[in-house]
Amino acid sequence: MRSTSSFIFTLLIGLLLAGPAFSQQADPMTEGILAFRKGEYSQSVKHFEAALAADPQNAEAHFLLARLFWETDLKDAKRAGKELEAALLIDPTNVQYMVASLQQLREDSAFFIVDKTRERLRREMAYKILKLDETNSFAHEELGKSFIRDFWRYRNAMMYPSLTFNEYKYRGSSEYDPMATRLLDDLRDFEQANGQQETDVLTEQLGRVEANWDPSSVFMADEFDIDALKRQGFPVIDMSGRAQNAYDAAIVHLNASLESDPRQRSVYDHLMEIYSLKGEYDEALKMLSQMYVFYPEDMKLWTYLGYAHYHAGNMEAASKSFETAFRYMDEKTSYAYTHLDDILPEEEKRLYAQDPAAYSARFWTSKDPRYLTPYNERKMEHYARLTYADLLYGAPQVDLRGWNTERGQILVRYGVPNGDVVIIPRSSSGVRDSTPADDGNSTSLAIQVGRSGTGFDMFEEANTYNIWDYGDFKFVFEDPFRNGEYRLYSPSAAELTAGGLPWANDYTIKAKETIRKTPERYTYEAPGRQIELPFVVSSFKGESGNTDVYVNYAIPITTAFDPKQDFINITANAGTFVVAENRDMLVERRRTIYGLPTSQVVQFDESNLWVDTQKMTTPPGHHEVSVEFETSGGTTVAVQRREVDIHDFSSLSLSMSDILLAYRIEETDNGKPVVPTDIFRNNLSIQPAPWTVFSLDQPIYIYFEVYNLALGTDGQARYEVEATLTPKDKGSGVGRMLRGLFGSGKGGVSTGVPISVSSTSDGQYLILDALNQETGLFTLKVKIKDTQSNDEVEMEQELFLE
Repeated sequence: MRSTSSFIFTLLIGLLLAGPAFSQQADPMTEGILAFRKGEYSQSVKHFEAALAADPQNAEAHFLLARLFWETDLKDAKRAGKELEAALLIDPTNVQYMVASLQQLREDSAFFIVDKTRERLRREMAYKILKLDETNSFAHEELGKSFIRDFWRYRNAMMYPSLTFNEYKYRGSSEYDPMATRLLDDLRDFEQANGQQETDVLTEQLGRVEANWDPSSVFMADEFDIDALKRQGFPVIDMSGRAQNAYDAAIVHLNASLESDPRQRSVYDHLMEIYSLKGEYDEALKMLSQMYVFYPEDMKLWTYLGYAHYHAGNMEAASKSFETAFRYMDEKTSYAYTHLDDILPEEEKRLYAQDPAAYSARFWTSKDPRYLTPYNERKMEHYARLTYADLLYGAPQVDLRGWNTERGQILVRYGVPNGDVVIIPRSSSGVRDSTPADDGNSTSLAIQVGRSGTGFDMFEEANTYNIWDYGDFKFVFEDPFRNGEYRLYSPSAAELTAGGLPWANDYTIKAKETIRKTPERYTYEAPGRQIELPFVVSSFKGESGNTDVYVNYAIPITTAFDPKQDFINITANAGTFVVAENRDMLVERRRTIYGLPTSQVVQFDESNLWVDTQKMTTPPGHHEVSVEFETSGGTTVAVQRREVDIHDFSSLSLSMSDILLAYRIEETDNGKPVVPTDIFRNNLSIQPAPWTVFSLDQPIYIYFEVYNLALGTDGQARYEVEATLTPKDKGSGVGRMLRGLFGSGKGGVSTGVPISVSSTSDGQYLILDALNQETGLFTLKVKIKDTQSNDEVEMEQELFLE
């Protein structure tokens, strides 16, 4: 932003070079300006005071004294204000003095009423400046900021004219707050004079809800349950429609400010704030292209670009923008963007503290929703949340970053809420009666403020509440000091004494519990057309203590194809990834598929599935498996992620692999699979069934392996196989015994028939006939009994019959 200091510095140079008062002969004004430039502020004050002693009507001397007591280490806000008032009394139409007054009025105070008064005075001063200088950048900026505040107030606000939240024993009134009706009547005149019709809508709403309703019917344990209030027919006035008028006015004034002075740095922040609130990301990018011309090395330019590109769907541009932002960040900001304490579970913070860099790398890798892309969408979401929190909730004047506020911290953890509502109860301050106005007419204080749109606004006169709803949990913030700085709501001692329920409504307590259970949340939404991607994971005993893992997945084929052709003309990228519980990436499998082989297509009545498999070797444990598939150009995307248990087969006791369901199993003697993508184990070529759906007339192939069988004295191991299929909804009902359809050689196995092998391990398959079963969800159980040791083991797998 072009500060008052730089503005006035130009003025000082001009004063030194112009006019007879600044000739070769030294005088108090000249001496004062020279001392000011040298940083000799105390001496400068003496010179300007001497100039005033000689000429009490010297407006410039008053003005420069105001600067000294406002901008330097002689800071004295009260003295600065008096000197500037004196300058304006002498020269009331001096735009430079008026701009300086505007700057002084931006100073925050410790009192709500003072701040609201200054807000009103700033708007009045801005209008006065524009009457004298219609292109004044500072005045347009001030009005733009003022309308942004109005947009904030009304964009999602609802007024409850007959509800006082802090009256626990009697929280509803059958009479409306008279301020609501009177204010709406008065606002109608004001807004219609400005070509606005919103009050008509509000008055109509007030009339509709004034019908009969029972206040005793709305008593609820959670007084902030907005949906329950609506269901109970609680009177409400929606104020959000007024926001558009404020938005349009803000944009007009802020753009006018930049047209007058494109180097007005703070205006870019204000525009970014309101574009972000409104979701106008394309407009934001246009504005940021202008900001780049003047501030190409500004850190916030690049975080803003990252934020806007991210929400506009330009992921690569967003990633590069955030990377560039780190080059210009100071140490504190860089730390805020990179540290993880605020989103880690408590049990992981110790590990993070031991090696932040290494743990951060593992954390972000494990959270990346799409490993196939060159950027990490979850990390960019984190950067975008930090940018948004700082943009909306930061207070630069007190060096408070947005992510350090209570709302900012919640936003960084969980993102923008599903529902964001500001509720305004009835007046609780007692400001209801008429009071004399300046013009002698009797009117309420709130109506006076309503005319100007600022100041002691009735809608902010009572404590307001901001409710953030995330579906399964929510947060309630309050604004007890009426300054827009919300904090988590906690009932006062008086409210608890009156019957408040702290367990239901103390959101400082509820927030801690929510954060403990859910430290962060992110739901990925893939671009392009999203398709289902069913997959199953099967574990088998591997070598050297590892486990052979097969990930079988299926891609729905919705386009027509000729099964006589070898390939479907689709180019795609596919990937399978395994992440350990400690967030280490264990396995990455990436490949580009140039044409989908039609030999891998399984046809059903309503759809066709292209089936594929990835084999990998992993250590046993509780892992996360991610399967991704995208066509070239990203027009079709499928992402599926699931936690799985990879079995440990290192034990010497009888054990069994997962049950692998298949659409086809064929025996081979040449040591090769029938189809290259088949699973090949024990000379069996297996086409897995990742969808686990079978037609009643379709044979169900199952493959399994058994380990650590006991050998008899003849060197043979003997065991029996029993398979049952039980309807899922019947729970422990007796399952039907299924008999295998015999194949040739070692393949076909009849249930209950003993099997003899000359090894402690074996792999077998069954072909099950479910023709006489009903349709629905079933549980398939396969039990192995070692007839030598009498040990038993069983595994189960769900499947669906259609």
